[in-house]
Amino acid sequence: MKDKFILVILISFFSSTLCNFLFWLPFEKKVYDFKYLILLPSKKNEEIVIVDIDEKSLEKLGRYQNWPRAYFAEVIDYLIKAKVVGIDIFFGEPDTLPIVARRYYTKPNFDSILASAIKKQGRVVMVSSLGKESIFRDIARTGLGEIVADADGVVRNCYPLIEGKETFAIQIANFYNNALKKGRFLAYYSKDAFRKISFSEVYFQKVPKEYFNDKIVLIGGTASGLFDYHAIPFSRHFPGIEIQANFVNCLVNNLKITEFPWVGSMLMVFIITILLSFFTLTKSARFYIIFYILIFFGYFLLSLLLFYFHIEMGVIKGYYGFILTIVISLVYRYQFEEREKRHIKSVFARYYSKELVEKVIKEPPKLGGEKVFCTIIFADIRNFTQYTEKSKPEDVTRELNRFLTEMVITIFKYQGRIDKFIGDCVMAVFGYPVKLKNSALNACLCAQEMVQKSSHLGFQLGVGINSGEVISGNFGSPMRMEYTVIGDAVNLASRLEGLTKEFGVNIVVGEATYKLVVSHPTIELNFRELGKARVKGKEEEITVYELSV
Repeated sequence: MKDKFILVILISFFSSTLCNFLFWLPFEKKVYDFKYLILLPSKKNEEIVIVDIDEKSLEKLGRYQNWPRAYFAEVIDYLIKAKVVGIDIFFGEPDTLPIVARRYYTKPNFDSILASAIKKQGRVVMVSSLGKESIFRDIARTGLGEIVADADGVVRNCYPLIEGKETFAIQIANFYNNALKKGRFLAYYSKDAFRKISFSEVYFQKVPKEYFNDKIVLIGGTASGLFDYHAIPFSRHFPGIEIQANFVNCLVNNLKITEFPWVGSMLMVFIITILLSFFTLTKSARFYIIFYILIFFGYFLLSLLLFYFHIEMGVIKGYYGFILTIVISLVYRYQFEEREKRHIKSVFARYYSKELVEKVIKEPPKLGGEKVFCTIIFADIRNFTQYTEKSKPEDVTRELNRFLTEMVITIFKYQGRIDKFIGDCVMAVFGYPVKLKNSALNACLCAQEMVQKSSHLGFQLGVGINSGEVISGNFGSPMRMEYTVIGDAVNLASRLEGLTKEFGVNIVVGEATYKLVVSHPTIELNFRELGKARVKGKEEEITVYELSV
């Protein structure tokens, strides 16, 4: 058992370590996205409002590329009491007319109008890019507007800093808390959480001005012609302004998907792989297959439950560890079991019929020794010594082999095991390793038939039967081993066989066997109490019985 436990630990350690180096990350991301689809949050947020440059705005105000910046100035003026206004539109160049247009008319300086509105509002954040700053950087906070996707193109993480520069979302959140952590984290997305109001509705002042008081207002576009769409866990076509709104929401309200600690995850995988390996190596196929299903299903349910509470625990690395453990354990088990089966078959083929050997292989005994309860028979031919002295050797051999063949057939018939031949004596064991409902009953029925067959062959047989606890195992030296049983119950069975001559009967049964047989509800055998008898190795006399043939 100690060796098996060490093997389990080694398999589990190997599997839980190797799973970290396998190709798991892309699959884990897909599972992460799947969990979002199952448990997609939809909690409404009234704190953040999106002023949306949508199709309706383009219809009312014209082609977006022709919008004067005065439109934005008028909207910012209207949002004068907003907590903060974030403009997710990059103003990287001054607002100028094309050279041809300048020949015909001059254009008002809309940049100065917009700059005036920004200064008046006082709490405006503009987007910049890694390659270029906003032209309004001197009068408003600016933050990088880049949205960073994972290698597969899906935006799962929020980055408050990109290449050491603060992003658009963190600059807006800084109005609430300047001490925010700047490290990457998994964004907590909500679907349709933020109210979107058409830009044109605000421009034409169709929404009450008071509605925007103390709100975070983000101005950006969802119109298809603006091409500001990205893939996120639960959607492959999600507006950039809504992603920014989600990022701001995460930073302001400290919302995120916390990643389960690596050490905790690996410890859990290691413990589960220990259980998987142990059950695979020690339990039946039906048991460990059910256990596999429960582990795989339960591990995913645990991951879903944690995700519900905003904790991401990956499952793919764990599944890799589980599969490796199962494969290694099964390969070892079936290689080891096949070797053990061959060994057991070679040991028990001498003692059992082929059918019973197959039963033994299904539930193999411990060859190293164990205490078991069984019934033992000793059967000896009466006056065989005188017979051998009067007969030719070849006749003795032929007749003895005929006798032993019939005895073996009879013992196998009642699911007994040939333990050994001792000259003309046969020792048989019933009840182990092939288990019987009532080993004593099988032994008694077998003894009756053995006596009858011996009589037909011209021999008189004396049989002793006893039941009790014995030690069963492989005994001997490395040069010669023998599977047998030893113990007081065995010795007493041999002594009872000797009493058949003293009492002049064919079968003598010990008290333990007698009690087991008479308790059987369906089959009745004829017993007669012979009285008390003293046997070698026993201080007190024992009660013995005759079994009639």
